[in-house]
Amino acid sequence: MKQLRSALAIAVVSFALVGCASNSGYIPLLRAEPEIGATLTRAPRTLRLFYAALPDVERSSLRLVGPDGEHQLRGLHTMAADDLMIEIMDPVTPGEYVVEWSTAVGDDPTVYSGSFNFRYEASP
Repeated sequence: MKQLRSALAIAVVSFALVGCASNSGYIPLLRAEPEIGATLTRAPRTLRLFYAALPDVERSSLRLVGPDGEHQLRGLHTMAADDLMIEIMDPVTPGEYVVEWSTAVGDDPTVYSGSFNFRYEASP
């Protein structure tokens, strides 16, 4: 009985450590176009996000929200450069934008997600 309790305690601690490791804050997103936090003077026509490994398009999504609400996006795909790319269908008007993403990369089954901002200011 004592051995069973010890084994159970070790298992609980191991699961807790694994849970902490998976919530370590790792984000596979390396960079993006438009750049994270950028201020643009030309309206973007696409979003392209680069990851630490090739993303699984089937398990990925991108969303663009601006001052007028959510934008329509079309054609999520990869250019085989560890990236996701999608076309922005609606006109991008001046203001603050949020890109929300989720994906699984490489052989890792975990679906990661995050967001970043950029700003578009029309040229005078």
